[in-house]
Amino acid sequence: MKQKRFILNDVESFEKMSDEINKDALYRKCEKCLIQMVVPMQESPFIINHLKFFKENIPKAVVIGMTNHGALSRETHSIDCIICTVLFFEETNFKLDVFDCSEKTPKEVGAEYINMLSERENVRGILMMSSDIKLCPEKFIDQIYTFDERLIVFGALAGSNEMGKNNSIIFAEEKIYDRAILAVSFEGKNLQITADYNLGWKSLGKELTIDKSDDNGVVYQIDNIPAFDVYANHLGVSKNPYFFENISSFPFMIRHNGIYLARIALNYRESGALEFAMELPVGSRVSLGYAKPEYLLAESYTKSREMMNFRPEALLIYSCMNRRMLMGDNLTETEFSYYEDVNPSATWVCGYGEILHTREIRGLLNSTLVAVGMRECDSSQLPEKYQYSERGFYSNQEPIFIEDIKNDEKYKEIIKDLTRMEIIRKEGYIPLNDRLINFLEATTSDLRDAVNMLFKAASLDQLTEIYNRRALDFFIEQAIGNFGIEGRVALVMFDIDFFKKINDNFGHDIGDDIIKQVVNVIKDSSGKHSVLGRWGGEEFILMVKNTSQNDVVNLAEKIRKKVEVTNFIPVGHITISVGITFMDNTDDSVRLFERVDKALYQAKKNGRNCIRIK
Repeated sequence: MKQKRFILNDVESFEKMSDEINKDALYRKCEKCLIQMVVPMQESPFIINHLKFFKENIPKAVVIGMTNHGALSRETHSIDCIICTVLFFEETNFKLDVFDCSEKTPKEVGAEYINMLSERENVRGILMMSSDIKLCPEKFIDQIYTFDERLIVFGALAGSNEMGKNNSIIFAEEKIYDRAILAVSFEGKNLQITADYNLGWKSLGKELTIDKSDDNGVVYQIDNIPAFDVYANHLGVSKNPYFFENISSFPFMIRHNGIYLARIALNYRESGALEFAMELPVGSRVSLGYAKPEYLLAESYTKSREMMNFRPEALLIYSCMNRRMLMGDNLTETEFSYYEDVNPSATWVCGYGEILHTREIRGLLNSTLVAVGMRECDSSQLPEKYQYSERGFYSNQEPIFIEDIKNDEKYKEIIKDLTRMEIIRKEGYIPLNDRLINFLEATTSDLRDAVNMLFKAASLDQLTEIYNRRALDFFIEQAIGNFGIEGRVALVMFDIDFFKKINDNFGHDIGDDIIKQVVNVIKDSSGKHSVLGRWGGEEFILMVKNTSQNDVVNLAEKIRKKVEVTNFIPVGHITISVGITFMDNTDDSVRLFERVDKALYQAKKNGRNCIRIK
């Protein structure tokens, strides 16, 4: 596999690109190659002419692409030339599909697409682009996730030359689409794909609840006030042409699977509603985010060093223009250079949003840098003859890993130049913006410590120090409100068999100790995204998000066996019974608890020390 990058700004550069590709040995050998082309906003005939040029001069090329995003502020600039990346595969096949969404929804065309995927073998990942900021293609991605949660979906939402202007387009072969989704599936036994998610923004302040929104990305009301008023109250923002510049550094932060995602309002309505490029469902909890350039650069630098260990043969970057607004042109180029160190042919795309869907990350993103590495074999099998300058990795195969970025010499040099201020820093001088952020971080940390102490007192079971019944109610109600956002959700209920005999024979102090030991077994076995609480007495409930029936049954069986073989001194061996149920879109908390309780009852009725699902 090989990647080539071309930056085109005139007719001559197109011709040079054509000559170089046609001379390439891999191009002559392959049946087809993939060209991803990103263009500044241009008229359709201009793009059509380029597509025709590729068709006539590079006939084996399958061309896809989108319009790049324009500059978001007067201080930053967008790329004003065409950027092409060419992927040559030695073993991997790929297929292009385009879905016009003028008459159909993303969910409907997503259902069509997974039928196509079911007939393909060894699909490892999908490159995806979409046009029309009001399309909200997340439901399309959700369909892919239900088909195979292991697939990495990546790409971008096409951009436009002005913020909020709905004239983005995507193109494939010789056609242009203003409301569509394109998807390229990569199929190969030896193809390996990895992806970096770089955000850098942090959550600040209390969480707010979205009260009213729709599936077109419009949020009407948050915490019983118009959505716009959140920014008006916190930042003093008013309704004027500078709205995006004023709020873009403070995106909404929403947590998914324990990971923060950013959501940027693209525009406002006079009614006070805010418009986003993706859906924010009713019940979602959001807070305002903030960042410093150091945060963004530190995360990207660390992730890029880890990407070196993967040693990608191709590297595709999808980055939010909002990062350029925060850092400025020079630091943004520095961030890209981290990944160019990994692969000098790395190419970048900026649109209305980034796409990355894995088991941990949900679909559509803002303010992020997504880096996708691809290779057609294990890194140890990559031939020595390829040098760093061509393949983008170190030929001696030495692993490169920075344990603490602050100890890295290159990073130290970069941090010295982070300020864009026109004054010269004095020794020990800290700019006002940095001092304000440090102050906010410190005071927020103090407040959170106090809130956490109160939360523990109100929400934790005194004996086991896991959540109590009231806290379980809260988290399960929250999961019901977020149904569909956090993947499939399971409730697992555990009961210690014949626990009354333990209390009768050994006393309540020993009984309490056995409860704590069993809880430790469950905690040690369950994942960090699970919620564990004491339902009452010797009964415990584990809520597992983003799971499947096989995974949760295997987890429950692992816990059951571990309890069975453990010698609980002084009692000896004990067993547990387990009931499992899965949340559906008709559930309320009462119905859900009744169902998992019935599953546990069936386990007891069938001899205990077993698992039942209802």
